[in-house]
Amino acid sequence: MTAVAPPAAPTETTTGTFRREDTRLLCGQGEYLGDVQRPDLKHIAILRSPLAHARIRDIDVSGALTLPGVIGAFTGAELAADTGTFNHHLEAIPTLRQINWSVLATDKVRFVGEAVAAVVADSRYIAEDALELIEVDYEELPAVSDVEAGLEADAPQLYEDWGDNVFLYIPGPHGDTETAFANADGVLQEQFKHHRIIGLPLDGHGALGEFDAATGRLVLHASTQIPHFLRTVLAEITGLSEAKIRVVAPDMGGGFGNKVHMVREEALVAVLAMRVRHPVVWKQDRTESLTASVHSRQQVHNVEAAYRNDGRILGLRAEIIADVGSPELYVIGAGPAIVTTAIVPNCYDLQDYAFELRCVATNKAPMGAYRGYGQGQAVFLIERVLDLVGEKLGIDPVEMRRINMIPDEQRPYVTATGAVLDCGSFHDQLSDLVEAADYDGACRRRDEARAEDRLVGVGIAQMVEATAPNIHGLAGQFGVYEMAMLAVQPDGKVNVVVGTKSQGQGHETIFAKAAADELGISPDDVTVSDGDTGVLPYGSGTWGSRSVVMGGGAGIKAARQVRDKMVAIAAGLLDAPADQITVSDGFFRLGEAAVPFAQIASAAYLHTFLLPPGMDPGLSVIVGYDSFNTSPFPDERGKMNVAATYATAAAAAVVEVDPATGVVSVGDLTIVHDCGTVMNQVILDGQIHGAVMQAVGQTFFEELHYDENGQPLTTTLLDYAIPTFGDVVEPRIVHRETPSDLIGGYRGAGEGALIVVPAALAAAVHDALVPLGVPITQANLSPPRLRELLRGRSAA
Repeated sequence: MTAVAPPAAPTETTTGTFRREDTRLLCGQGEYLGDVQRPDLKHIAILRSPLAHARIRDIDVSGALTLPGVIGAFTGAELAADTGTFNHHLEAIPTLRQINWSVLATDKVRFVGEAVAAVVADSRYIAEDALELIEVDYEELPAVSDVEAGLEADAPQLYEDWGDNVFLYIPGPHGDTETAFANADGVLQEQFKHHRIIGLPLDGHGALGEFDAATGRLVLHASTQIPHFLRTVLAEITGLSEAKIRVVAPDMGGGFGNKVHMVREEALVAVLAMRVRHPVVWKQDRTESLTASVHSRQQVHNVEAAYRNDGRILGLRAEIIADVGSPELYVIGAGPAIVTTAIVPNCYDLQDYAFELRCVATNKAPMGAYRGYGQGQAVFLIERVLDLVGEKLGIDPVEMRRINMIPDEQRPYVTATGAVLDCGSFHDQLSDLVEAADYDGACRRRDEARAEDRLVGVGIAQMVEATAPNIHGLAGQFGVYEMAMLAVQPDGKVNVVVGTKSQGQGHETIFAKAAADELGISPDDVTVSDGDTGVLPYGSGTWGSRSVVMGGGAGIKAARQVRDKMVAIAAGLLDAPADQITVSDGFFRLGEAAVPFAQIASAAYLHTFLLPPGMDPGLSVIVGYDSFNTSPFPDERGKMNVAATYATAAAAAVVEVDPATGVVSVGDLTIVHDCGTVMNQVILDGQIHGAVMQAVGQTFFEELHYDENGQPLTTTLLDYAIPTFGDVVEPRIVHRETPSDLIGGYRGAGEGALIVVPAALAAAVHDALVPLGVPITQANLSPPRLRELLRGRSAA
């Protein structure tokens, strides 16, 4: 794919404070999991199933034990004798199939790549050689590789006691769809399909475990987005108290949601460290990443939309079928599909909406989180519906959205599924998009290109993004809150520890700025750290565009508490009421009189006789911060507000399709984005640029393939295509700022572009193919898929 848009000139949206961590990371001074070394470190290799579905009759590891350098070889049955099991902790969802699973498969394998045995050896090379000496006796079973086939009555069953392959079923009747359809002038019926992809962080899963038998303490270094959550799970698996476990997440080369899951191999490393009494390490290779990690996106939507001839959508019914692969994954892999159902109404006034969700187990790798977490599929659904209905009625896409958008006067608006939208004006946002993208001009140039027989199209899409979600009732036992610790040292320097975990989002920069602004000092005087459960009691990690919203809120709350104490000290030194003291530029001021920040810090630790009577020495706090506005479970009407706040965005794309090759060129891309208060525009724009490239990859390049027997066909990066620098699309970015009611006014920004841009690209490709009569109802628009669509139309 060729990007033909020229680089955007620097503007006020691309200026701001640069990331302080960049020098360290770009100069090779970061410390990733692969950089963590220990004396006498042993290496783990994992034997994985070559079959998609089979019973394990027997595993013989004796041959592996004969190889010099092998420390131990282990089976699931052996380890299960004294280790705990994983489960989803979602007993509150009555229609969820409750399952338990071990660190290694014990009686059955359900996808190619499932871990069945492990070897610990002096090197990874020896461990890999030893795997070839392990003998496994399998009884191969029929496999399910197609999600719709998995619903058939005679389909092979992954779990015989279920009676079918439906892991989770949720009905969602909202409003009065019967009346809406009865009053309709027309009904659109369509099927939309989303393909299977992977977040593909450069730095895959991995862990290094150390166990001190003398103290009974376990330290696990893991490439994880959720170190505290992982510690909780490790306690359940190992039987150790959480007080005896420390999880350290080093620098990470990306996560993208893939590492919000606690994969069984991380627990396996901990268990084996306790077994062999050596430090042990396992690092996922690329084939393991592609075949035995966390996949995402694959869904089928069967949709009916009732509409009036004036373009108003009266009601919507959606059957959502999600392929969750093997469901043995925590946090639960069905979470994104649940979110899809909640987000379908988007920014539109649609109260009569009903859905049925079926999450189907198949003999493929587990399905789970990837940037956007099910929201992109929902936006694709409703935006495609609007365009297809508008096309039937001859109504322009912009006008279709104006007809159906939530009126400004109805904000805050409660959607059919319970989301409380306190966002800015959707109508103003759309107007900004039309102007910034020169929509009318783009449509005129499209028509001119069509006169030359060129396939040029213009597409738009809008989205509401649920940020800082509460996953307690959706994916695991964890809520929405965050924690932070802030300590002012005796010399006036500040340490901030947050419960989030950066994988490239610039946390060292933004959290230093947030604390510094509250304390009236320079960000250069603030040091930020994260990812260590031995420092902060608990934290909820980084996912769901929550870091600035909740981590920033916690950091600001902590800074305010410390500032209030420092103000009280300054008031005593200046002999003035505290409410007359101001803080700025490193001084506590009373008119012309001023006390340096460092002097207040020194008084709190080294000259405590200067403190007000009864005040404890020291300047440090640990705080928890919760938005208190989310729902852990649906109410009696099935409604729940899943997120602390909501961001919004709109996108417009101009593309050209080469009918001979199926290659799509993106000629122009505009994004209007509202993430509330903008803390750092450089980092924000970086988030949008990265998400745009993932949107380009998801739409035009990437797909994980399986054959009918459940065998993966994309096992290397030779098979799994991703964009390169030659495919970079430079978006035009317009920022709107509608502060939320939360501390700092933030709304979150990590995922929005990857939620809305694929829908805009699909709309543009659809528009380009209007002269050929080829509708776009699938998210995969890679050259082979487009050529297939074009051939199908030609044959017809």
